Amino acid sequence: RIGALMLDIAAVGMALNIAVSYIASRTGARIGRDLRNQLFARVVGFSEAEIGSFSAASLITRGTNDVQLVQNVSIMLVRMVMYAPIMAVGGIIMVMVTNASMGWVIVAAIVAVLCVIGVVFRLANPKFKVMQKLIDRVNLVARDMMDGLPVIRAFDREAYEEQRFDEASARLMRTQLFTNRAMAFMMPSMMLVMNLTSVAIVWFGAGAVGGGTLQTGDLIAFITYAMVIIMGCLMMGMISIMLPRADVAAQRIREVLACEIAVRDPKDAAAEGT
Repeated sequence: RIGALMLDIAAVGMALNIAVSYIASRTGARIGRDLRNQLFARVVGFSEAEIGSFSAASLITRGTNDVQLVQNVSIMLVRMVMYAPIMAVGGIIMVMVTNASMGWVIVAAIVAVLCVIGVVFRLANPKFKVMQKLIDRVNLVARDMMDGLPVIRAFDREAYEEQRFDEASARLMRTQLFTNRAMAFMMPSMMLVMNLTSVAIVWFGAGAVGGGTLQTGDLIAFITYAMVIIMGCLMMGMISIMLPRADVAAQRIREVLACEIAVRDPKDAAAEGT
């Protein structure tokens, strides 16, 4: 009976996960669609002055790459913003119910996780804004080359333009490598914290099991709850790392939407023309 109940709960959980993924995907896609529509409608009304203040390449980046970042974070938020805290809080409650005497191990693990997230955040966050500007630069150079290709060939400037593009691409590559390495540092560190937590629980729990104050099943359950707590903190950490880059992208989109158009058509242009 208990096994059948567990299977039913697992089936319900799977169905809910599928539903959440579906809702998150639709929500993110609609957010991306609405942002692109708003940006396009705004840019269409820009004069040469507004386009020159942003540059055409930057406007393309803001309408594609920046919108995609906001869309991806929206999906992550819908899927994890409630799930991760519930996991972490539920795990803490179950740990306290199982054996509160070893709760300090969980506290130490959470502090270690927060330290890792803080280090990664401090290293990667300043580079996100730089990265978006470098993407603008790569798009600008590529667009200049495409627009002026006949002139470049006529004056034999292919080598110069290739070097200019390589420099812009190399700067973007170095920045992306730095941020990707910083992000890649997080997962092995989290796994190390999780494994050390398991070892610490087994090490200190063995004495309690030997003394008869803790059952072996409770020790295994304690390890499971500890992993649930750490995974919840890991999910929240991943969101906190993605949010700064999405915030930079959102600010860049907002700059375009908030830009005042200098040249506007009259509201009653047809009447004035007649």
